[in-house]
Amino acid sequence: MALIRSIIFITMIFLKIQILLSAAGEPSLSPSTCDSQKCLLPDCLCTSTTAPGGLNPEEIPQMVFLTFDDAVADVMYPTYQRILQNRINPNSCNIGMTFFVTHEGTNYRLVNELFNRGNEIASHTVMHTMDYEYWKNTSADFWLKEIGYQRHLLHTYGNIPIDKIQGFRAPFLQTGGDATFTALRTLGMNYDSSMTTAELMDPPTWPFTMDYGYGPTHECRDPPCGKESHPGLWSIPIVEFRNGEKGSPCNMADICFPPFKTANPEPYNVTAEEIFNYFMFNFNRFTKTRAPFGIHQHVYWFLNNEPILQGFLQFLDYLATLDYVYIVPISKGIEWMRNPMPLNQMKNKDVFNCDESAKSSAPCRKPQVCYYTQSAPGGPRFMGTCAPCPAEYTWLPDQYDPVPITTTTVPTTTQTIPSTVTYTTSFPNSSASDPDNNNLVMHLILILQGLILGCLHFFC
Repeated sequence: MALIRSIIFITMIFLKIQILLSAAGEPSLSPSTCDSQKCLLPDCLCTSTTAPGGLNPEEIPQMVFLTFDDAVADVMYPTYQRILQNRINPNSCNIGMTFFVTHEGTNYRLVNELFNRGNEIASHTVMHTMDYEYWKNTSADFWLKEIGYQRHLLHTYGNIPIDKIQGFRAPFLQTGGDATFTALRTLGMNYDSSMTTAELMDPPTWPFTMDYGYGPTHECRDPPCGKESHPGLWSIPIVEFRNGEKGSPCNMADICFPPFKTANPEPYNVTAEEIFNYFMFNFNRFTKTRAPFGIHQHVYWFLNNEPILQGFLQFLDYLATLDYVYIVPISKGIEWMRNPMPLNQMKNKDVFNCDESAKSSAPCRKPQVCYYTQSAPGGPRFMGTCAPCPAEYTWLPDQYDPVPITTTTVPTTTQTIPSTVTYTTSFPNSSASDPDNNNLVMHLILILQGLILGCLHFFC
């Protein structure tokens, strides 16, 4: 049985590497041409390699979009803490990251903690089905259900204000083109960050709105790509990395260092210095125009690979020495692009502010761990939540009527969010006759579940 599981796991890894490294079909260009005389900020921005607002590169902040995909599980959280710990931007506010969260394996209490530390939470679908063609060909209605219901779960179980869930990234970076973007507009969401640019685009592109479709300056690497107009919907392109001048392009930072080179698992064989140089090589491409530098990755390449994490932390230490670099959530970067301002005005404006209110606006007052044996797909499941446990394990419903985004009123509190939270464990439909309400056991099981499910989602 162990051998069979290993074979299945390795096969999945190779499948996902192939999906992410390959382009489906020949590149094609959108026929639409953006009219810069009509497409004006704050609601419209043409594709360009130059900064919005007519500012020179030396006048603008170098924004860094640090993003992570997939479930937020207990096993990952210590790594996130190490990345975030004691890191501040030039305005003395904490750095902020963006998490594209899928449902299965997620501990929503940890999602809540990340949000209350100033990070952005975004949708990454509920099911995260491991099928490239599935996402490519699905309808706008189904995209609406996948994206919108995951937003609903983040709000319901993570207590994230629904109007703060503004962004989306498609599984495997594979959208359905206009079907996906139509669903995002219907849901009232602000941006997509799924589309990959041409290999080693230099200078890198700035984000843009899709009023004129997926702009003509970008190769469509993973069709179908949007050709219809989607006014006001921002596209945050994934500008490809490369591992040195002769390295292969990769759309996620961890894909440049695949951990499996043969049928037998091999560890990453890199040093912290190599990882530091890798990030520096790619960062230097962006400083010419100061287009936002996106570092898109999966946390699993840091787990049990201390040299990789050390190299990355050293790179973040270097960024902290630059008084023009701001590590911010994507939504805050969009705020700046809607109203560009020079660096000498940044510290007196609130576009990258510390947002102290977030620390008390969405507390997780009664965290619970829910255990399911009968209603969960694929076997028993545990789910960490900030809400009462649902009677059955939550999954994608047959029918879903999306709730439009409105300003969400959340009761405020002056209570300091504790670093250690006491769980209540609930067994809504367990077959166990005498459930053991042992918090340590629940934590260990959540960690194990996170490892298993995370491996299944690795590189996706």
